[in-house]
Amino acid sequence: MAIGLELTINDTTDQGGRYLTWAATPCQLRVSAPDGAVQPIPVTISTGAGSRGRLEFRMSRDGQAAGQLRAELPVDGEAVAFFVSGRFGSPSVDDGDTHIEIRNRDTGAVLSSVPVMVRIRKNANLLRPAERDRFLSAIARLNNQGQGLYQNYRDTHVDNTRLEAHGRHGFLPWHRAYLLDLERELQRIDPAVTIPYWRFDQPAPNVFTAAFLGTTGTSGFARFLPSNPLRVWTTDGQIGILRRPFFEPGTSAAHDDNGQRVRREAVIVGFRGPFSTLTGPFESNPHGSAHDSFSGHVSAIGSAVRDPLFFLLHCNVDRLWAKWQWFNRRFDPQDPGTYQFNGAAGTANATRIGHNLRDTMWPWNGDTRNPRPATAPRTPFPDSPVTHLPGPAPTVGSMIDFQGLGPDAHHLGFDYDDVPYQPE
Repeated sequence: MAIGLELTINDTTDQGGRYLTWAATPCQLRVSAPDGAVQPIPVTISTGAGSRGRLEFRMSRDGQAAGQLRAELPVDGEAVAFFVSGRFGSPSVDDGDTHIEIRNRDTGAVLSSVPVMVRIRKNANLLRPAERDRFLSAIARLNNQGQGLYQNYRDTHVDNTRLEAHGRHGFLPWHRAYLLDLERELQRIDPAVTIPYWRFDQPAPNVFTAAFLGTTGTSGFARFLPSNPLRVWTTDGQIGILRRPFFEPGTSAAHDDNGQRVRREAVIVGFRGPFSTLTGPFESNPHGSAHDSFSGHVSAIGSAVRDPLFFLLHCNVDRLWAKWQWFNRRFDPQDPGTYQFNGAAGTANATRIGHNLRDTMWPWNGDTRNPRPATAPRTPFPDSPVTHLPGPAPTVGSMIDFQGLGPDAHHLGFDYDDVPYQPE
């Protein structure tokens, strides 16, 4: 018999919790079978040999990160708590391709090696073919040729629901929730999948291809390889994705038919003002300008979600907000520089319902009373094995501190390949 260990990650011992981001993830390690040992067992916790991703460890959420930890494990089963995260710049490329390795410091023996994944949202133009194909397979299965759950997302983002998600300060929090909702459903199909982002201020020669999101033919419909599952993409009873760019995706950043280019990333990230003066111009350009860089489905609110490009576009919108938050330290929802409307609808100085910090957001709250839309296609918000946040009816405020940097907070289970985790 050998010494047995039990490792809890994200508050569970189940495999579904073994997905990490750059954010500090809570862990507990305990001796489950001491094998006759009577003294605490000295161990080293580190990234296992041969891992594709790299890990960092902390004794507290905001503690100094290190490549390994030393601990003394009580033989009575008392747990030792620590935190683990992916090392920024070293994500996984496949499910379970990274290991948390626990070695006995005295003997050098490996006591346990637990597979994990540093699961990060990545630049779509830089995806490996296997990563690209897993995403395409998952979203095609969610669509199921127009008969699947994707229809809920189509019904959520239409003309008569625009006031829930557009035109006011809730634009960015609402779409962050919308992305995370879809991503969690994709991860039920394939836990290794994240939504990639289309960085629209740069050329993307690997995105608008027949192997990925399609090239544009003379008909205006995207064309795909026979092996691409998007070739039978169906919405509103119609097969195909209507999309024609006004720019050359392989050599140019996005621009509209008048030559108006999307704002460069540095303009957004380097904006030093408060959120209240960022969000309006942000929604117009780069967000609106990226949509307007095409004719076809993605160019209008009422039809945009018919094109799966919508989610890669909005993933980049969310990444830019996340990067602005990091660059300007805007994670505290109570800070007026982070978000302006801190109350709830109906209180003094509030804005429209659904755009105040304490408001729950439609459709996940199931509220179909006027002025909300009369239907609620997505309710409740899907849970995740990694975290129970933001809960079944997320508020605007629950979308802000996505990395769990605040007191007693927990990350929402996503991160971007170029937005670090930086505790105070």
